[in-house]
Amino acid sequence: IRYYPCPGRIAGHPSILEGTIEEIVESARSIAARTGVHGLDLLAYRAAVDVPHLISAVCGAVSKPVIVAGSIDRAERIHAVIGGKASGFTVGTAALDERFPAASPGLMQQLLAIAAITTEVP
Repeated sequence: IRYYPCPGRIAGHPSILEGTIEEIVESARSIAARTGVHGLDLLAYRAAVDVPHLISAVCGAVSKPVIVAGSIDRAERIHAVIGGKASGFTVGTAALDERFPAASPGLMQQLLAIAAITTEVP
């Protein structure tokens, strides 16, 4: 079991990340410094900020892995996650709703399409 809490202020459902980039980065530093925290779960695309900058700022501010979650539903967002030096990302509903261009329908094809996107050079 690994503990990856979310930095920043989380509100509502679906979850929204509130605050400025500076506030979220400070929260990330504070949380990452705690014993027992293995990494961070950053809801970057649920924030009303410059998301690529947020990802880069949080990843650069902590020495623990940052996983980007929430609304990763297109290639451009995957490229921003990779460019921001995040350790990984989650994809849930977007794959189940078949939002990625795939050779044929189905979850396995969605996962293959996502894997292919991760190898593209933006």
